[in-house]
Parts: sequence; C-alpha cells; structure tokens
Amino acid sequence: MNKLPDLKGQLDSLQDKLDAVKAHEEREQVFALEANERFARNIVTFEKYYPQIFKAINEYQTREGFCIHVTKSGHGNFIPKEQNVAIYGDDPVLQTAEQVKRYTESANFGRTDYTSTQEWQSDDPRLHIQYMRRLSAVLSKVGAQNYTPTKSLPKHYPTAMIFGIGLGYHIPELLSNHSFDYMFICEPDFELFFASLFCTNWFEIIELFDKQGACLFLSLGVNYEEFFDEIFRIAGEIGSFCAINSFCYQHYPSKEVNELIRAFFDNYYQLQSGYGFYNDAITGLAHAIHNVENDSQFLFTANGTLKELVDVPAFVIGNGPSLDSAIELIKKYQGNAIVFASGTALQSLVKAGITPDFHVLVERTKATYDVLKLVEPKEGYKDLNLLTVDVMYPEVSKLYNWAGVGLKGPEAATAFLSLYSLLKCGKQIAELPASGPFVSNTAFSYAVSLGFKQVYLFGVDNGYSLSGKTHSDLSIYKERNLPVRSGANIPFEGNLTEGVMATPLMAMSKTSFERLIRAVKGKIEVYNVGEGARLTGAIPLHENNVFLNETFIDKRALVNKIKSHYFESVASDEIEVVLGFDEFDSLCNYIIEIGNRPITTRDQANANLLAQQRVVFAYKKSKTPHFLQLLKGTMLYFHCVIVSFLYQFEEEEEILQHFIAAHDLWLEFVEAAKKDYRENWKTLCEHTKPEYQKKS
Repeated sequence: MNKLPDLKGQLDSLQDKLDAVKAHEEREQVFALEANERFARNIVTFEKYYPQIFKAINEYQTREGFCIHVTKSGHGNFIPKEQNVAIYGDDPVLQTAEQVKRYTESANFGRTDYTSTQEWQSDDPRLHIQYMRRLSAVLSKVGAQNYTPTKSLPKHYPTAMIFGIGLGYHIPELLSNHSFDYMFICEPDFELFFASLFCTNWFEIIELFDKQGACLFLSLGVNYEEFFDEIFRIAGEIGSFCAINSFCYQHYPSKEVNELIRAFFDNYYQLQSGYGFYNDAITGLAHAIHNVENDSQFLFTANGTLKELVDVPAFVIGNGPSLDSAIELIKKYQGNAIVFASGTALQSLVKAGITPDFHVLVERTKATYDVLKLVEPKEGYKDLNLLTVDVMYPEVSKLYNWAGVGLKGPEAATAFLSLYSLLKCGKQIAELPASGPFVSNTAFSYAVSLGFKQVYLFGVDNGYSLSGKTHSDLSIYKERNLPVRSGANIPFEGNLTEGVMATPLMAMSKTSFERLIRAVKGKIEVYNVGEGARLTGAIPLHENNVFLNETFIDKRALVNKIKSHYFESVASDEIEVVLGFDEFDSLCNYIIEIGNRPITTRDQANANLLAQQRVVFAYKKSKTPHFLQLLKGTMLYFHCVIVSFLYQFEEEEEILQHFIAAHDLWLEFVEAAKKDYRENWKTLCEHTKPEYQKKS
C-alpha cells in the first residue's frame, strides 16, 4: 500500500534532476555564447595593446581535455592541469568578491618604512648629500609622530602587485572600487590566462587603464626569476616608484605563485638601491668628456666579432678567497687564454707571477687613482693594458700602456656619449651589459662584449665564505688590514660545497652575472670555477676538472688585434653644443612649474609626482637623454620616499604637511641642479682620500 507514495517521490526526484540538467544545459548555452563573444573582443584588444601576447594566444595549443565548466551561478570554472579540484566553488564571482573585500579591508603592502630614518649628520658638500641630509630631518619628524598605519586599501593607491590570474574575476571586482597608477599581474600558468579570456572582460580592463593613463603590465607563463627580471627591467625603464609601494594580492595558492611572491620580497632590496645620484652623474659626465678630449679609445662592437676569439678562452679573475685554489691553474694556462684581472685581483696575480692581459677598473672617484699610485707594483703600470668605463677619472688611463673605454650605463655619461658618438661617427660606442655593481661584473661584461665564447670565472665569489675569509691571501686587503663590508646576511648556495653569506651589493652582483648569463645562453659557455656562490646558468667546476687545449697562441698579436679592431677615438669638437644647457634650464623650470600646482589631497600630491616623473623619463628618447640620468637618481631618492610615507598613514591632512616640506626640498634641489649643471659639467671628482684611510 506504501508503494505509490514512494514511486511519486522517485518521479519527483527524477523530474528535479531532469530540470537541473536542463537548467545546466541552458546555462552552458548562454555561457558559450557570452564566452565566445568575450574571447573575440578580448583578442581584438590584445592585438591593439599587447601584440606579443596576442601572438602567444594565437599560437597556443590547448591540451586534450581542456574544458571550462559552467557553475550553478552561470560562470566559468576550471580545473588546472595536474589538479583534480576546480579553482572556484558554485559561484566564482561571489566567492571572488568576498576575497577582494577581505584583502582590501585588511591589506598587505610591499613598502619600506622610511620614517624610521634618523636625521643625518654629514659635512659632505655634495649637492645630493646635503639635500638627503635635509630630507632625513623631514622623515625623522614623520617618524616621531604616532600616526595610525594604513590598514585598508585606499580608493587610489600607487601600485597593485597581483599574483595569480586564475580566471580573472578579481581584477574587475578590485577595479570597481580602486584605481592604481601601475598594476603588475603575473600568472605562471599560461593555460589559466588563456581560459580567463572566455570568462573576464579583459577588453574593459585594458581600456580602463588606457583611459586613466595608467599602466598595466602582464607577465604570463613565467617563472619567479623571469617575473622579477621583468619588474626590474620595467623599474629601470620608468623608475622604481612603479613598484616600490605596492598593494599585494594573491588570488589562489600554488607552489608557482608562492615562488613568485617569495622572489618578489627576497629581491625587493634591488628596487631600493643602485639609483645613482646627481653628483655621481655630473662627475661621471665630466670624466667622460675629459676622456673624449684625451683621445681615449672607445669600444665599438659594431665593428663585428673577431673570429680569432672563438676558440680562445677568457679568464675573468676576481679577488675572492677561491682565487687561492686556482692560482696554479691560472699559471698553467695563462699562455692559452686572455686574462682579465678585476680591480685588486691585479696585485694578487702579479704577486703570484701572473701578468694579466687586461686590468679592469670601474670606480669613478679620484680615490681610484690615489689607490693605484699607493699600491703601484714596482714595475708600474706602463706595460699593462687597461679596460675601463666612460666615467673613470681621466688621469687613471695615463698610468697605463693603453686604455680602452666602454659605456657603463645607465649613466648621464653613457646617455650623452651614446648619442654623441652616433652624431660624430655614425655608430654608437658600445654599452657594456650588466656591468655593475662590481668590477668583476665589468670584466665579465667585457669578455662577453668582445666575443669570447668560453669564459672561466676565478675568484668571483659574490659572498664571504663561511670559513670567515673575505679575500684571497694574496690580496692587498690582507697586507694592509683593510676593513671589509659588513651586513653580509643573505645566504647563497655554494658553487661546489660551502655556502656563502652576501651583502645586498654582493647579491646584486650575483644577480647581474646571472642576468647576463641568461642573455647569452646558447651562445657562450660560462664556467664558475671553485668555491663561492653558485651562479644559475654557469657550469660549476672544481679547479681539478679544468682542462684546456694547450695550443700555442701569439697573445701579444691577439691582444693588439683586439685593441685595433674594437677601439677608436671620438672627435670632441661639438661637445658643448650637444650638452644642451638651455634645454636643461627649460626642463628644470617645467618640473618646478608642475610642482607648484595646487595640491590639497593625497591623491593630488601623488598625481603631481607622477606628472614630474613622466616628464623626466620622456627624455630617455630625446636629443638630450643625459638629462634623465642627471636627475633620475636624486629624483628616485626623493619620490620613492615621499610616495611611500604619503600612503603609509591614515592622517591625510597631517601627512600632507610633511609632503609639502619634503616636496619643497625636492623643488629647491631642482633649482640648485639647474645652476650647478652649467658650472660643473667639466669639474673632476675632488675626493682624494681612499676610503680605508679615512678616520672612522
């Protein structure tokens, strides 16, 4: 008697399932129409704004089983490859909106607290240092107040750093209530980005950024190294203020996304240093002008690569502790390779009876000249060849038998000479890639630029060994008990066995080596010999495993051919015309005019800084590109600091008063630089005492 109700219940349940299937089919049909139309519009927009991404989309082949699933809410969902769980639940848009709400109400910021700075006590007369001292007084006043740290994301913020696209639902949701000057979006899985083209109106996002005059950077299908390299490159192109003060957002957890985030924060220090500054820039420019007038021999790689160098290895030698273990090996093979001695490695090699083919120097100060005279070998330098850079103190080259000069970059001197040589010679002096921060980076850059196909690194440790040794036992640092840099707190994997501890500058040197190694991958073999830090892309070798063909080469003839083939002088008769004094006055006046516009809110203050930055960086592709490099460094020191504390605290009215104080200092500096450029464009460095002789 109870069977009829049971049958009715089963029929009702079956009907519900049929209705659900029908409803799902209808949702899929609606989604398919919308998704295909969305994909088509997205493609057109990417073709217009991001042609390289458009090309990658067109060439992308989806895997078997690629499928966007439609949820109960009618939105797309996706199961990434090698996963068995979809990214979202039944309502991706609602789920994402809740995530955005959480992340913006309790925001994570990537920035430095400059307000903890203590007021500098410095009698250094250089313009930049004096203004930094005065800026430090402003920052210490900000830090002395008990302001409330910003917790939630303001309506406008300088930068958003988005880790993970997923299907992109969080991007329009975030932009519905917030705006940014710069947004970086990174997605290591290109398949996910491809799927997002069916789910998110990228055409609306891209057109919004274009309308606002903001910048959107997309890094797709990249690993953590490539991601930070891209940020670093962009920061170099448009200024570190684009990434120095970021709202950070992780959309979904994964091993790859976690690596991106870790790489960003591990390398964050690189965005806060290496700016250069005005006095360095104008001194370097003055040195370069003197070097031109002295008929220095400049590097021109446009002359083509010498075929004789294809089978000859280059030895790039630093002065790290691992050099000691390689001395006998270098002695054995010095006749079969071209030897580049980096900085103080010269004295170590000479002491061991090894004469390098080229001594490499990079520091621009007069102290370089003073130290060379102080530690001059008994034979002097007249039998040695020097490789150096445009900003080198001009008297240094006169100590040597011969000197070759490349462009250091990014420098005012480099920007000026690059354009000037093109005007005078119809070709540009070569800029040495990844040539800093250390002289060993410069030596490696020279070896690559000259066309060597095999480069062996000796004594290039990029860190202090855990045993406590800081330099080769043959080094002048050992003889004179010279102090070494402190702050070595960055651990790196060892090249062979023992790890090293690096300072931030050493870490930047290691990164610089690795960037150049990646750039020449497949063209040049790089061998990292001995202990020290492991270099990604270089082949680690124990000294006992280095075996070279001991074929005789006429080194004197080869070195002379290198010098005559790659290097030539540049006429100096039109230097003052190209320096552009009146144009520099106009630029400085315009910066000051922008800075004096009315500012009553935090966002207006930020927009004013942004307007100044874009005017200065526009000179990169002008007839006076050295103006950018003259002002860029000090501008970065001012603007990065100002924009960081501008958004650091809730008390907008009080912070604006500190902004005005710091900003007025910056404008005062610009006025002072305008006058100084006319007066000191040819003034040589006056710092005469080596750092290790100064009293502490």
